[in-house]
Amino acid sequence: MNLLEANVSSGSDRPVARTLLLVSLVASLFWAGLALVDPSGQAAGASPVSPLYRAAQLVLVFLMWAGLCTAMMLPLASRAAVLFARLAGHSAAQRARLCTFLFVLAYLLSWAGFALLATILQWTLDDAARALRHPTVLGLTLAAAGIYQWTPFKHACLAHCRAPLPGILAGWRDGLSGAFGRGAAHAHQCLGCCWLLMLALLAAGPANPVAFAAVALLVLAEIRLESGHWIASVGGLALLALGTRLLFP
Repeated sequence: MNLLEANVSSGSDRPVARTLLLVSLVASLFWAGLALVDPSGQAAGASPVSPLYRAAQLVLVFLMWAGLCTAMMLPLASRAAVLFARLAGHSAAQRARLCTFLFVLAYLLSWAGFALLATILQWTLDDAARALRHPTVLGLTLAAAGIYQWTPFKHACLAHCRAPLPGILAGWRDGLSGAFGRGAAHAHQCLGCCWLLMLALLAAGPANPVAFAAVALLVLAEIRLESGHWIASVGGLALLALGTRLLFP
């Protein structure tokens, strides 16, 4: 926590408690939902259906991606949500609750948009589902993700996710639209930090527990640990090495 965050944290703990409760409740619901949807887009325990995507299957695939993104990323946004709640409480105490809700909602809707794009991509490539998990495709995806981990854009977005207060203050606007805009802006920074890692799950299999755990741990370490930028770079080397190994066995 930097000096700016320390100054903001001196406010009342009431908005903090409400915000953490909201974030925890939503994230828990999506973690629970992940157990009910499998990578083929069927509810857990459902009987096999036609390989062609039907409307209900597309909804389930979207819910799987939305649940995966929300369950993984919303808890990591708790610091930004808490900081925003305190700032909103100082500037507009009467509407602080609603503003914080809109901040979190905009964050979720932005990741829902990413989930929709991932669903469309999975649907488009459904006929080549086997190719998606082919070592060559997975190797290319991991190598691209590894290279991206070293780019200045990745580290700029990571810096914002690690210390979100300056970014929240930079575009601060009072009112409901300002709260929604700040939530969307923070989500876009998080997307810039993690989008290629999340898409790597498409090649590995979105419900692959090993791939999911590896991505979740890497993202958590990047954002929460003190040496996050070094971890991102080392993780990039590991991803590049693994991708190269799959490409040239």
